[in-house]
Amino acid sequence: MLHELTITVDDAVYQTLKPMLEQQTIGSFLREFINNHTKERSVSSITALRGTLHLVNTSDVRDETERIL
Repeated sequence: MLHELTITVDDAVYQTLKPMLEQQTIGSFLREFINNHTKERSVSSITALRGTLHLVNTSDVRDETERIL
């Protein structure tokens, strides 16, 4: 299923991506970027945080109704 996406970028990014748009290779570029960056971030974040729950500061834990919105 294809979807249309509109993004706003600065001139330098636009000039870099423009040839990919013209050659219709931007989709594969973005797919590869997402695959490479989302896996690394989610795995490393979980690994980095594993075993650290006891370090969470709970000194300011309040009931939700006591919090200022």
